[in-house]
Amino acid sequence: MSITVKKLAWLITLLPTLLFAQTWQAESGDKQIAVLELFTSEGCGLCPAADRWVHKLSDQGVSDEQLIVLGFHIDYLNDSKGWVDRFSSPVFSDRQRQQARLNLYQTVYTPEFIVSGEVIHNWRKHVKDVVHAVNGFEPEAQIKLNITEQDNELIVNSKVSIQGDDNRQYSKLYLAISENDIINKVNGGDNAGATFNHQNLVRTWLGPFDLNDNGETKLDTIIPRNDEWNMDKVSIIAVVQNLEDGFVLQGLKLALDKKEE
Repeated sequence: MSITVKKLAWLITLLPTLLFAQTWQAESGDKQIAVLELFTSEGCGLCPAADRWVHKLSDQGVSDEQLIVLGFHIDYLNDSKGWVDRFSSPVFSDRQRQQARLNLYQTVYTPEFIVSGEVIHNWRKHVKDVVHAVNGFEPEAQIKLNITEQDNELIVNSKVSIQGDDNRQYSKLYLAISENDIINKVNGGDNAGATFNHQNLVRTWLGPFDLNDNGETKLDTIIPRNDEWNMDKVSIIAVVQNLEDGFVLQGLKLALDKKEE
């Protein structure tokens, strides 16, 4: 068999896989998008009001083009509140503690709001102002995402371009899987009897991924699909953060509900 015939036979074998693979693409623009990390728990009595407030930010003039929301459910309340939050993870609690260290704080709590790396204590009063301030900055990073769904895996191709020597030295890439419209009834703890409709709930948090000090990085990450995920409600979020000063240089969110043709 000639080399050409071998290649043709290989392509024919691969063709069904290529035909049924779904792809999505997105690229950050010339506007800095704020990234809100909300640390919450189903066992926290003060958290439902915070969750609702965030969900209604669009009614208060904050659009998806201005803000990316990441809802992290922490696990350190599970033993003290009479309710185990099945969406919680020690990985998410570690992320909160990392953000506390970057802000030179010793404690963590729920609900806690962190916008683009900065802890916001009076969130009702200041979150929107901080979001609009961040939107006024010129982005110091550009992100491109190309995602392929194939064989129950998400193949995430990330391209990151960073400006500034300090940013190039200290910045890392993080990837998150988030999901909307997750219904769960709470039968114990502070929120016993409540039914939550979770939005922007982080399912997976990956990183930090190293970035090249020349400012240009390409990364391929394979994320296995989870059968619990409703893929029409899932988004991939990329976050580039300077781990020296804590500032988030840019974020990008790509919803997987609309398939690219």
